[in-house]
Amino acid sequence: MVMTSNTVEPEPLKTQLKIRSSKERIFYIKYLQENLGIKKHSFLMDPDITFEEADEKIASTREYSDLAKKMKKAFINSRKENGDLDWIKEAEPRFLYWALVFMKKHRKDIHGALSRNMLIDLHDREERKTTTISGKELNELSLDIKRIREEIENCFVFSEMSNKKVGRVNKLLVQEWREIESDKRIVKWITDNEIQIDWAWDYLTSQYFFSGRLLRFLAKSDKKQALITGFDLLSENLDKKNLLILNMKRAWSQKKFRDKKNGKKPYSISLTKTAKTMLDELADRKGMRINELVETLIREEGERSGFEIKD
Repeated sequence: MVMTSNTVEPEPLKTQLKIRSSKERIFYIKYLQENLGIKKHSFLMDPDITFEEADEKIASTREYSDLAKKMKKAFINSRKENGDLDWIKEAEPRFLYWALVFMKKHRKDIHGALSRNMLIDLHDREERKTTTISGKELNELSLDIKRIREEIENCFVFSEMSNKKVGRVNKLLVQEWREIESDKRIVKWITDNEIQIDWAWDYLTSQYFFSGRLLRFLAKSDKKQALITGFDLLSENLDKKNLLILNMKRAWSQKKFRDKKNGKKPYSISLTKTAKTMLDELADRKGMRINELVETLIREEGERSGFEIKD
């Protein structure tokens, strides 16, 4: 009888050093030299092999088990030490939504987009190649404010920009927002009237002004905020923004006048978030506006209940 032994292969060690930028790699090299005793020349010979060795040492030795976490925290702190990213913690949702969509749109040349109205010298033009943010941090669509704050912060922390360039871009970003935020026309015009909000959204999306994926995603949860963010983004073209606001307000006034002549009157009702989502989805499926769908449903139920529909 032949005895066989079942040899259990040890599970591979979990990767500890997850590097997302060359800035992070350089920081870790210095950190590991100081804390793991790895000689400087070994990194110069073959950085990848040396990182693998460091990975194994960190994963297998209790003494170094928290080293990867400490190292990452130290790197993040080094990128935030000048306070250039502090605005992200305190920014209101309106600022964050605008910043997120703006950064998605201009991630390859955010410095150029922010300084479009300024004279940029030759030295700055040469730096354009390294004034990109980390697009990997912007892949997910999320309406969670905490996650959006993290995404915006990580775009700069894990970018290839120097700390000085990060500071410069964030200063321009805050300046840009101050100008946008000072324009209160849409914030004051769009009330909590659901009929007005739905009408404005239909009016704007039918003309392909607000066709962006993130704006439509935002509208599923907060259509009012999506409208405000859409107009904030139009600040890149003030002439277009001014004309659109003028035309939209005029069209809304005409609609109210026509509805008044036709015996219609706007009403505002409170709905649960679930009911509102269902209403939006039903209207979309039937290709109808919200008010048209609601009136149709009421009339159908009225007929089933024996009401006499006179018009």
